[in-house]
Amino acid sequence: MHETGREAGLLRQQEALARFGELALRSDSIDEILAEAARLVRDALRADFAKVMELQPDGRTLLVRAGVGWPEGVVGQVRVQAEIGSSEGYALRTGDAAISPDIALEDRFTYPDFIRDAGVRALVNVVILGTDHRPPYGLLQVDSRRPRAFSEHDISFLRGYATLIAGAVHRLHVAAERRRAEEALRESEDHHRASVELNPQIPWTADADGRITGFSQRWLELTGQTQEAALQDGWLRTPHPDDRARIQAAWRRAVAEGTAFDAEARFHTASGAWRWLRARAAPRRGAAKEVMGWYGTLEDIEDRKRLETALHLWNDALEKRVAERTAALQSEQQERAAAEEKLRQAQKMEAVGQLTGGIAHDFNNLLTAIIGSLGLLERRRIEGRFGDFDRYITTAQSAATRAAALTHRLLAFSRRQTLDARPTDLGALVRGMEDMIRRTVGPAVQLEVAASPGLWATLLDRNQMENALLNLCINARDAMPEGGRLSIATANARLDARAAAARDLAAGDYLMLAVADTGAGMPPDVVARAFDPFFTTKPLGKGTGLGLSMIYGFVRQSGGQVRIVSAPGQGTTVCIHLPRHAGASAPATAPRASPPPGRAEPGATVLLVDDEATLRSLMTEVLEELGCTVLAAADGAAGLALLRSAARLDLLVTDVGLPGGMNGRQVAEAARLLRPGLRVLFITGYAEAAAIGNVPLAIDMQLMTKPFTMADLARRIRGMIAQPQALKPPSQPA
Repeated sequence: MHETGREAGLLRQQEALARFGELALRSDSIDEILAEAARLVRDALRADFAKVMELQPDGRTLLVRAGVGWPEGVVGQVRVQAEIGSSEGYALRTGDAAISPDIALEDRFTYPDFIRDAGVRALVNVVILGTDHRPPYGLLQVDSRRPRAFSEHDISFLRGYATLIAGAVHRLHVAAERRRAEEALRESEDHHRASVELNPQIPWTADADGRITGFSQRWLELTGQTQEAALQDGWLRTPHPDDRARIQAAWRRAVAEGTAFDAEARFHTASGAWRWLRARAAPRRGAAKEVMGWYGTLEDIEDRKRLETALHLWNDALEKRVAERTAALQSEQQERAAAEEKLRQAQKMEAVGQLTGGIAHDFNNLLTAIIGSLGLLERRRIEGRFGDFDRYITTAQSAATRAAALTHRLLAFSRRQTLDARPTDLGALVRGMEDMIRRTVGPAVQLEVAASPGLWATLLDRNQMENALLNLCINARDAMPEGGRLSIATANARLDARAAAARDLAAGDYLMLAVADTGAGMPPDVVARAFDPFFTTKPLGKGTGLGLSMIYGFVRQSGGQVRIVSAPGQGTTVCIHLPRHAGASAPATAPRASPPPGRAEPGATVLLVDDEATLRSLMTEVLEELGCTVLAAADGAAGLALLRSAARLDLLVTDVGLPGGMNGRQVAEAARLLRPGLRVLFITGYAEAAAIGNVPLAIDMQLMTKPFTMADLARRIRGMIAQPQALKPPSQPA
């Protein structure tokens, strides 16, 4: 996503979180909250549909409780079974987001008919968790009519959004439970007789069938009834009309079941006002536990009810203040997050500016040398002065070689270079370089090399490791202009989870290489920028600023980590950790000598596949000068057609990155099927190297990395053609 598009998406998501948070704190309607939640999340992700599905008590059925964009008959009616094999079942079972970028290509999940009928092509489900150990409330689902990839930012936003929904649902559940608890509030029956006698309660009695047999005088004074009117069921007609049916039903149920009676209601008083009373009664039982009658009391609870009302009002005010403070805190957090994002963006742009400025500076210098040399060659050719041709050619070639080296350093920093990783004994590598390092650092620097016994093997590119070690030693030498001590140590390191996390690594076994000097050291701000490309503290013209960045990129691409520990006046230690390799180290082998100059095997036929016409023409000319017959193709399909022909082929030379949907690795695999044992030379720039994969190349396959000289290409091709073919084809393809 373009940076501005991404920022706009983040702003929409933040706005949706803020608006929903306000609604969740303000509204007491779960239907309103869920419907608005669906609308806001759809708009935030620029989707076509969204819905909230509520998990039913059976734990398997999901009801589409709220949604936006769906046709009539879906929201509030459609039920989905969260079965194994469905995206809904996966999300509820694992707790992870269930993402389907294109359901037409999806083979993991099945989808309900109403999803397909609505034209949905992509969707994502996240779980709305329960609270207080409750099961999940359900799922939040966002759907799109077009295939789309949901980013990590989208999933993180949806999880946070689902958490806000869960909190809102929990708040409403708690409020409902509190209301139910308040409505069901009853006074305990475990009162001491003394407290009953001391409290101004009104006693009454009833027979076994529930007919009132007596009231105290205080009841008559309170209600203004006569004794005759109060007896039998007269007292049950005095409660407030809104309470009457409830208290009469409770009394009849207690009489029928022989259980204690306890109810609260507003009773009409002689003054014409309504007053809260609590009516209670307990059965009086005989020897056989049968109900013989009832003893009851009426308690004035008007003051308590007023207190409860005041408490409710106070709680409401407190909740309002909490909501206002929560909103203020959220606003502060959003402002802080926005400020932090602006700071990160400024730092990013500073780094990009430094990188592009350094690249432009160095490449412009090199291009000036190349263009200037070619211009002088052209001028001298026109003038007929050929004496300086060699000098101009050498200058242009030297600048081009330096540009290639600069490219490789940048690729190392970005971790996109092509590595020839092999099992390596790191201790043996260091010992093999000891003499060269001594000559490089000079007699003023005392070199100490220490290797722990029984070092594990590690998988790395030996040439890159040697360059990295030499670079670190040269940096250490430059930090000790008056001389000092340079220490190189290797050891096994087993990192637990805590130690690995401190180094940004996974827990496990590693090889450690430490290069330490007794030089001037570096302040913290320099250490923090040491790995930045083109950053250097050396004088102008004394360093490119790519050495440490190249080492950092190479080590990270190898699965390891590099750290710098330094302080002014205390020297510097660079510590590299590389993952342990389970296999044995490969023995060091002397480099194979280049074939002598001359022509290739007479009659050799080479299939050349490259989409760059200029490069294809140059390589064809080189191959023909070697005495080879060249079959050229501009893409994989044309190369495959030549492979299927009856023509003889001794070598396939193919670029890895090819147009037309078939890359060089696929061409080579087809060639090996059609012509077993055919030798293959891959040529590649860093961007296409991934197409080769991590599978080691066969013995009769080789790789050349661009840029290269035509002389290097000729030497490599002569060497490969001179090798015996691993397996000759039994017959040429038809």
